[in-house]
Amino acid sequence: MLNDFLFSFNAVIPIFLVMLLGFAVRRMNIIDASATKQLNSLVFRVALPVMLFNTVHVSDYSQLLDWKFIVFLAISIVTFFFICWMIAVKLINDDKIKGTFIQGSFRGNYVILGVALSTEILGFTPTLAVTGVVIVILLFNTLAVIILTIYGVKKTESEKVLTTITKSIVTNPLIIGILTGVVLSVLNIEVIPLLKKPVDMISSLTTPLALLAFGASLDFSKIKDRLKYTLIAGTLKLIVMPVVFIPLAILAGISTEGVVVLFVLYAAPTAITSYAMASNMGTDEPFASSIVIFTSLASILTYTIGVYILRVTGIV
Repeated sequence: MLNDFLFSFNAVIPIFLVMLLGFAVRRMNIIDASATKQLNSLVFRVALPVMLFNTVHVSDYSQLLDWKFIVFLAISIVTFFFICWMIAVKLINDDKIKGTFIQGSFRGNYVILGVALSTEILGFTPTLAVTGVVIVILLFNTLAVIILTIYGVKKTESEKVLTTITKSIVTNPLIIGILTGVVLSVLNIEVIPLLKKPVDMISSLTTPLALLAFGASLDFSKIKDRLKYTLIAGTLKLIVMPVVFIPLAILAGISTEGVVVLFVLYAAPTAITSYAMASNMGTDEPFASSIVIFTSLASILTYTIGVYILRVTGIV
């Protein structure tokens, strides 16, 4: 039992220690708010797309198309989205708070944590972790834009929903990186030797850089805002979603690799991009920030417990 706990602890804590370093670097004013924003942009627009491209390109692309995993993941995200929506309608009257609550309850920070934590748990980089990135980018962006348009104060945005969704997906650097890797893999085109080493170097840099940037972006001063709703949204995101859907995934016959990826995805803290979207689309910004901070802190505990349960039940 102690060995199982140590395995769980060692799989989760290093990820969050790097995030903590990023937080410390920001608070020590080694980098400022502007540099943090630029660092996040570098990760999103350059480092992550290169890493995802490299992961896909060196993999058997056919392994990306595990249709049972894809269908289960898509259905579970959409189902949980509507569950959160129904809960918000029952609990909250203010539309600005309602839209932020729904987004914060279902939209996880899987893109940053997914591949890194799945690799730590399994001991290798699972191809399905990359498949998960594609699905969540498509669904998270689409569902978030829809719900924030419905409940945001900028009602003129409702006329641009389809355009906004399409543009956010088509121009997403992560999707471009993945699709480029798939195309080259299918066509059996190798990266030229001159570029192979730089691509590998950037890929190896991506995870620590992304975690540092995420940690540097955290602002704990806003964690008390909307505390009641923050606790409810955090419970839905970190506990209810994995508790409901992981047993169903096992019953559905999802592979061990798939179950681990789904757990990491379901239990991920709320995506930090949800704050930017809440701000841009007229919903409650401080509340969005509060959910991100709370779930980021609490996920250290919930991830450790979740990995421990997967370990003692023999799933990993």
